[in-house]
Amino acid sequence: MKKLILGLGLALMAGAASAQSVGVKAGLNYTNFKGDAANDYDYRPGYTVGVTARQGLNDLIGVQTEVLFTSKGAKREFSSNGTETEAKTRLNYLDIPVLLSVQMSGLYFELGPQVSFLLKGKEIVEVSRSSSTTTTEVDVTDNPYPIDFGYAAGLGYRASNGIGLGLRYNGGLKDIDDEGAFEGKERRNTSFQLTLSYTTGW
Repeated sequence: MKKLILGLGLALMAGAASAQSVGVKAGLNYTNFKGDAANDYDYRPGYTVGVTARQGLNDLIGVQTEVLFTSKGAKREFSSNGTETEAKTRLNYLDIPVLLSVQMSGLYFELGPQVSFLLKGKEIVEVSRSSSTTTTEVDVTDNPYPIDFGYAAGLGYRASNGIGLGLRYNGGLKDIDDEGAFEGKERRNTSFQLTLSYTTGW
């Protein structure tokens, strides 16, 4: 897996060298699971940070490729006999979207597929009883599939100085669980993403 990620990273860096515009971006995620086994989950905050490269096909349309380190997951809360429990699933991915980008006078729209490589997974459980709270962390990296597939769709505005603000929706196309308690059940990644970016050569 590490060799595959390294190879993709080198290939994308080579592509970025010939791109018409390159940039950096960072922002916040609002992530959850969707599917039949995800009805009791709520959104949790996350983050994303990475680099972008865009190759224009003409003045209007281009192809934008990104490499993003992204925190995803969801949370559940429930109570029983005076005990409050919050369980957070935190999944860190390397996201690589390849998007068709349409730009018009600073406005842009984007849509395309995304492949995600799981880097780390944790289940964090906080149990509160009266005045005490106990926190337990369990590594669940082996439970989800190491590769996830999805799509991204978004819009935004980029000023002439290269500063941009974007809003994007990311939807998973496959169930994430390979092992563990949710094996064979329907849970897919979903998130909203708000980012600030700086792009050169715009």
